Amino acid sequence: IRQLVLLAVLFAVTLSAEQCGPNEEFMSCGTACEPKCNEPVQDFCTLQCIVNVCQCKRGFKRGQNGCVAPGPGCE
Repeated sequence: IRQLVLLAVLFAVTLSAEQCGPNEEFMSCGTACEPKCNEPVQDFCTLQCIVNVCQCKRGFKRGQNGCVAPGPGCE
């Protein structure tokens, strides 16, 4: 039964990862302080774990239309 549970967890993680958008990656324990276009960089962040979430890849920020490169068009 332990193998069945492990297989189910791996399957769920794989399905979630496939649903992430462009410039996003699946995080089993993501940050609560994802960089956003309309917010300044945060100096401090809580150590809160956001479970099973798609977040922007390094170098991208969350905008109205998903994860985009910082600069013009980052809204």
